[in-house]
Amino acid sequence: MPRINAQLNAGALDLSHFAGADSTGAGSADSGWSKSAIDASALALANGEIALIADSINLGDLKLGKTRSLMALDNSRAVFELRELRAYDGLITGQFVANNRSGLSVGGNLKVSDINLERFLTDAAGITRFAALGSGEVEFLGVGNSVDAIMRSLSGKGALRTGRGVISGFDLDRLMRAGDVTGGTTIFDAMTASFTMNGGNLINQDLAMTLPLARASGQGRVGLGARDIDYLFTPVLLEGENTRGLAIPVRIEGPWANPRIKPDLEKAVRMNLKAERDKLEQEAKDRLERELQQRLNVAPQEGQNLEDALRQKIEDKAARKLRKLFE
Repeated sequence: MPRINAQLNAGALDLSHFAGADSTGAGSADSGWSKSAIDASALALANGEIALIADSINLGDLKLGKTRSLMALDNSRAVFELRELRAYDGLITGQFVANNRSGLSVGGNLKVSDINLERFLTDAAGITRFAALGSGEVEFLGVGNSVDAIMRSLSGKGALRTGRGVISGFDLDRLMRAGDVTGGTTIFDAMTASFTMNGGNLINQDLAMTLPLARASGQGRVGLGARDIDYLFTPVLLEGENTRGLAIPVRIEGPWANPRIKPDLEKAVRMNLKAERDKLEQEAKDRLERELQQRLNVAPQEGQNLEDALRQKIEDKAARKLRKLFE
């Protein structure tokens, strides 16, 4: 097998054929991922190292900008050290691996800075409802000979952080005031989330979002392979001097192309009544303890609860009676 060492300086590279792009397009909102076979046979043509500098790279659905990378090719396995990859107004660095030794697998460990999530998600998945600049990191591994197969096998982990952004599809203020989720937009100040991936599903349990008059949490599943979602988003109005925080959970479920967004009223009632119930239970407990103290003439010492005080009083009384037996 020949061995090569080269430096390539290119303008615009079109690699859409190797990426398995077809007429349906992964970015089409309702078509699903491309099932066209990815041609990775070129990985077996040679061994060596190739330094690549390109002004832009077309991967079919994804469009990359200026790229500086060093590729080490060994027996149908290519390791790309991404020294600079400009994409969607942001910067991507890290390592990407394509291995075609016994079927195609792709993986990587990437760091992303200030990427335009609206443009990226539109091209990558046809998702147009989320707009913000995002930064984070991701480790991933996928196996298969098409984009569809790889996306349905994805595993790994990662985290995402954003600044100010917009969610299209519902107006949080209208939701909190009237339970209406029909249309509108919601502006948020910042968001953080970590996630794991397994079997093409992304699982998140700790989304935290700050908004001008509220905070929000989220947890659920995003089907990276099936392109669907089942997610519970819970905004809570911030407490004021005369108000208590009000939580209205919103269930987001269905296909990415047209998810259903509706308030989970049953869960909202349970969540909001729980605080009131806990408050009433504590007030009843405090009132009962005061009455017992008065009736039994028991006064707990510092750091002592009523049960301990009663036990101490009974033990003291029993000890006095025992002493009298021996007097």
